[in-house]
Amino acid sequence: IDSAAHRGALDAGGATVAVLGEGITLFLATVRGRRRPLVPRIRATGALVSQYEPSFCARPWMFVRRNATIAALAEAVVVVEAGEESGALITAERARQLRRPLFAVPGPLGSAASVGTNALIASGSARALLGAQAVLEVLGLTAPGALPSHVDPILEALSSGALDADALRRRVRMSEGALAERLLRLTLAGLVTKTPDGRYRGR
Repeated sequence: IDSAAHRGALDAGGATVAVLGEGITLFLATVRGRRRPLVPRIRATGALVSQYEPSFCARPWMFVRRNATIAALAEAVVVVEAGEESGALITAERARQLRRPLFAVPGPLGSAASVGTNALIASGSARALLGAQAVLEVLGLTAPGALPSHVDPILEALSSGALDADALRRRVRMSEGALAERLLRLTLAGLVTKTPDGRYRGR
């Protein structure tokens, strides 16, 4: 989710800041996988930041502090998914303490990845986020112009009704990763919302 959020911001022409739970020099020397190609893009338009010395090795307690730092830097916090023990709940709690606007994306009942987000909503700690417009409003921003549905197969597929991720992936014939990235971009643009039962709906 973190990588998809950074990639979505960059692909939309925005800037993004990655808050690290270790020293920057060590991170640059060891970063692997899907995060690696994101690093030069983030550095070119945004920033990599760390509150630790450059070569400091990560420890579990450092990520707790990192998550609190994310909340402190943010103007609003959105928790997309969170299990019962997810570190994202630390970010959410710190955001609440700092009185930052806090949103959570509702997920299917019984889903382990949505236990934390659903609990935040049920307790009243976070507002249920069904689209980007609510976040834009608290930030005093306006949504970008809507894209015509004919240029996007996902919007075309959703024009006949809500679909879950598996059904949508079969309909548009995209890989799971590519679909997740595109759905994030469309959600942030306010063109797609996620229903309480985990399906996606075009607006």
